[in-house]
Amino acid sequence: MKQHFLLGFLLLLTLTIGMSPSVYANKTIDSDGDGVPNDIDFCPHLLEDYDPQYGNNIDGCPADFVPWYDSDYDGIQDHIDGCPTVRETYNKFQDTDGCPDLSPDGGKGLIDSDYDGYPDYLDLCPSQPETFNEIDDTDGCPDDELNLLDRDRDGISDKKDSCPLEAETYNQFQDTDGCPDSVDSTLSAYTFPDTDGDGIDDRWDQCLNEPENHNGFQDEDGCIDVLGAHSDGFIDSDYDSIGDDVDACPLERENYNKFQDDDGCPDVLQLQITGDSDGDGILNSFDECPYQPETYNKFQDDDGCPDSLFDNRYSSDSDGDGIIDNLDICPNRSETFNGFQDTDGCPDNSVSTLDSDMDGIPNVSDSCPLEPETYNQFQDTDGCPDSVDSTLSGYTFPDTDGDGIEDRWDACIDEPENYNGNLDWDGCPDTLGISKSALSDIDYDGIPDEVDLCPTIGERYNGFQDDDGCPDTIPYDSFADSDGDGIPNNVDQCPQSKETYNKFQDDDGCPDSLFDNRYSSDSDGDGIIDNLDICPNRSETYNGFQDDDGCPDKSVSKLDSDMDGILDVSDACPLEPETYNYYQDEDGCPDSAGSMASSYSFPDTDGDGIDDRWDSCLDEQENFNGYLDWDGCPDKLAAESTTPTRYDSDGDGFYDGIDSCPTNPETWNKYNDDDGCPDIAPEQQRFVHDNDLDEIINDEDLCPDDPEDYDGDRDTDGCPDN
Repeated sequence: MKQHFLLGFLLLLTLTIGMSPSVYANKTIDSDGDGVPNDIDFCPHLLEDYDPQYGNNIDGCPADFVPWYDSDYDGIQDHIDGCPTVRETYNKFQDTDGCPDLSPDGGKGLIDSDYDGYPDYLDLCPSQPETFNEIDDTDGCPDDELNLLDRDRDGISDKKDSCPLEAETYNQFQDTDGCPDSVDSTLSAYTFPDTDGDGIDDRWDQCLNEPENHNGFQDEDGCIDVLGAHSDGFIDSDYDSIGDDVDACPLERENYNKFQDDDGCPDVLQLQITGDSDGDGILNSFDECPYQPETYNKFQDDDGCPDSLFDNRYSSDSDGDGIIDNLDICPNRSETFNGFQDTDGCPDNSVSTLDSDMDGIPNVSDSCPLEPETYNQFQDTDGCPDSVDSTLSGYTFPDTDGDGIEDRWDACIDEPENYNGNLDWDGCPDTLGISKSALSDIDYDGIPDEVDLCPTIGERYNGFQDDDGCPDTIPYDSFADSDGDGIPNNVDQCPQSKETYNKFQDDDGCPDSLFDNRYSSDSDGDGIIDNLDICPNRSETYNGFQDDDGCPDKSVSKLDSDMDGILDVSDACPLEPETYNYYQDEDGCPDSAGSMASSYSFPDTDGDGIDDRWDSCLDEQENFNGYLDWDGCPDKLAAESTTPTRYDSDGDGFYDGIDSCPTNPETWNKYNDDDGCPDIAPEQQRFVHDNDLDEIINDEDLCPDDPEDYDGDRDTDGCPDN
C-alpha cells in the first residue's frame, strides 16, 4: 500500500511540474491526449482509461491492452497489422493498416518519388517502392525474397542482422540491430510495481496479491493456476478449449494462429519467405506478375496478373461480336444486337423490341401497345390494363357458422370462432393449452417456457429457427415475388416472368428452354444437352439405369429382391427392405433413428392422436372424415362450389398449374409421362432395345413385346402376370 501511495505522489509531482511554466514545457508531447506524455506513455497512440482496478498504475495504455500481440508497439495488434514489425505513421492516412506511410496531402513538400510511404530523404531506394514483406521493411527498398534469409524470423534479414540467430527484442531500444537487448536502466529510473513479487508487473498481473505458481499453465497471467478439470464428461487437460478426446496434443495448448487451430497443438506456420509484393493476396512464388496486383474479375483470378475480359491477349472472340468465346453461347455466330438477348452471343430472329407504353411487353406481343399492363396477377401477359372483374364470377365462398371465416379456411364449419386471441384464424372456439409433465407452455406452441425465448408468443413453424419459440420470418420473406416462382424480386432477373424449372439456369428467375439452339446443343442427339451430358458425343442408353447422365450403359440388373426401391446392386441388405425414416435411407437396410434424441412427448388433451401443438380443438376429437383431418377438430364437409378451383385445359389429368404444356395433352408412352406434354419416345435403333417400354431391355425381357404389369408377382421377367 505504501508503494502505491509513493507512486501516486511521484506521478502527481511529475504532472504538477509538467504543468508549471518551464523552458521545457514546449517539449512535452502527448499524441493521444490522455494526459500521459509520450516519453513515459507506453501506448502513445492509445488512450489511458484510468481503470480504478489498477489504482495509480498509469502507463498510458488501456487496461485490456496486451503488448505481446503488438510487436511494433504501434497500437495495432499483429493479427490485423499489415506491417507487424514496423510502426504505423499516424498521419490520418491509412492509419489502420499498421504500416508507415506518407499522406498524399501532407508532408509539407516532402517528396516520395516511389509512393511507398517513405520520403526520399529517408528512403535508401527513392525510385523503387518498398516491398512490405516483414523483412527489412524500413529501408524503402524492394527485396528479393528468394535471396533473403531471416533465420531468427525477427523481420531483419541476416545480412543486416547483427545477431542473425537471436531474435530482436522490440522494446523501442536499438530495434534495428537485430539483437535481443534490454533498455538501459540509466535511461529511466521508473520500474513497474510487482505487488506479489512473482516477476509479473502489476499492469499485466491479474492476481496482484497472489504470486504466479509457474507450472507451465497460463504462467503469463500472474495467477495461481491448476490444470483443467473435467466437467460433465468433458476433459481438457491443457485448457485450450479442445477436449482431450479430439486434441492431438492434450498436454500442450493450441496457440490459435489461424493455422490448424482445431488440432489442439501449438503450431508454427511453415511459410517460405516469399512475400506478396503487389499486395493482391497471391504470394510472389505463385504470382506471374508479382509487382502488379491481380484484377479480380472472375477471369484467371489465380495468376496474379491484371487482366480484362475483353483483352484479346487473354481471350479470343472467334465471331468478332465483342463477346468472348468462354461467355458466348454461339462462339462461331455473331450476336444480333437488337435489344433482344444481346448478351448470349447468338444471332436472333428479327424481333422488334419497340415498347411504346414501356410496360416491359414489346409491341409485337402487346395487345394494348399504347396502354401499359396492370400487373395484378390477372392476364399479366397480354399487355393491357385490367382489373379483376367481380362480374367474372358471382360466386362467394360459404360461411356456414357465420363467424366471418369462409368454410374453405374454417376448421369448425358449424361452430363459430370465439376470438379469444388464441388461434383466431382457424374458425374454431379454442381454449388455452395445458401443460404436461410439469412443463409450462403458456403460448402453447409445443416449446416449454423454460427454453422458449418468446414464452407468450407462439412459434411460427416455417423451417427457420423453429426451436427458439419465437415467430420468425425467413430473411428473404421481406422481398416480394411478383411472378410467384419462389425467387424473390431482389435476386430475380425476370421478376414478372416465372422461372422454368428444368435444371438449366434455375436460379436466375427467367423462363428458359433446354432445347433452344440459342442456349445449348445436343451433339449426340440423345435429348440431353451437351452442358449436362457427361458423354456429349455418345448417346444415352435408355434402359432405366442412370438415364440422365447422357452415357451409354452396360446392361445392369434391375433386380430388387426385397422390393424396397433400391436395386440389389446398390442395396447393402438386398433381402431386407429399407425402413424409410430419414435415417440412412439410401443403404437399403432396415434401421431405427434411435430413441435418445428426445424423451419429451407433446400432450394430446383430447386423445385424438394429434398433438396439442397442432390441434385446433383441444377438447374435441378429430372425426377423421377425410376433410381437414389434420386440424384436430370434428369437421363436416363444406357447401360445394360449382366453380372449379383448378383447371386442366387439355384434359390430360395434369392441372394447368403444373402442366408444362397446358393446352396440349400428354402422350402416354412411358417417356416423360409426368411433364404433361406430347412427346415421342426416343428412337431405339442406336440403343439397347426395349420394345414394350417396360424399362426391361429386350435381352432380359421374356416378353419383349408385352409390358410388365408390376403387380408384385415376378416383376423382373418382363411379362404381364395373371
